[in-house]
Order: sequence, then structure tokens, then C-alpha cells
Amino acid sequence: MLSTFEGLNLRLKGLVRRFLHDTDAADDVIQEAFCRLWPRRESIVDASDAKALATTVVRNICIDRVRHEGRIVECELDVDRDSQCTASAQENMEINEQFEWVSRYVNERLSPMQRDVLRLHDFEGLSFEEIAERLNIEQTAVRMNLSRARRAIREQYNEWNR
Repeated sequence: MLSTFEGLNLRLKGLVRRFLHDTDAADDVIQEAFCRLWPRRESIVDASDAKALATTVVRNICIDRVRHEGRIVECELDVDRDSQCTASAQENMEINEQFEWVSRYVNERLSPMQRDVLRLHDFEGLSFEEIAERLNIEQTAVRMNLSRARRAIREQYNEWNR
């Protein structure tokens, strides 16, 4: 069962980073989760049960930390700073238009494998190893597909903005 939890370490780190946006806290949260689960190790039936429990415990710890930080952090509202950072309506429209274009390009022009690798890595935060396992391909194929997808998007985007 210990090897099962060790295998979950990378997956859980990605989950913590998405919640807390802090890589340093990831190890602390995972260690705390494993300490909470260790006394229950005999009642965990299989790897999928361990994965579900570990994910739930890590998620709950992250939520607790976010709530705790929310109570402690206080700052004054600086109206001038906020007004300086606000983009104009025209800038917002341009950004939305560019995002929609890139989304359409990804969905229409990239291969299904490139689309999946790009989504799993850039939007779900999975590592190359996790993507390779999920898609049942080599890590080098993951890197190659991600690189080709990004290059295709970049080239088309640069051409579009000329």
C-alpha cells in the first residue's frame, strides 16, 4: 500500500498547485494527507480506493488552508491602483477575440492527440509521465506532440497578427 501512495505523490502535487498556487506548500499538504491516511491503511482495499481517499483528503486540506488564509489576510482597497489596472472595453474585446481564435484553431486544426496532450498539460497541469500513462504513449511522444501543438498555434497566431 505504501507504493500506491508514493505513486500518487506527483498527481497530488498537481492538485495542490492548482488549489494553492504554491509549490512549497504541496509537499506539506501531501505529507499531512498521508499522515491522516496512514492509520486507515488497513481498511483501504485497492489502489483506486487509495487514490480516491488521498484526493479527497488533499482537496479538503487545501480548502481548509484557503479558508484559513482568507481569514488572516486583510488589505485596504486602493481605488487608484484598481482603476489603473482595468483594461478598456476595446482591450477586453481584443483579448476575448484572440482567445476565441486560439480555441477554435486548437479544436479545428490540431490532431486529436495534440489537442489531448495540450489540454492535459496546460489546462489540467498533468506531468509528462502522467499524460503518457493516461494516453498510453511514450513520454517522448507527449513532449513531441506538445511541442508541435504549441509551434502550430504560435505560427498561425503570428501569421494572423501580421
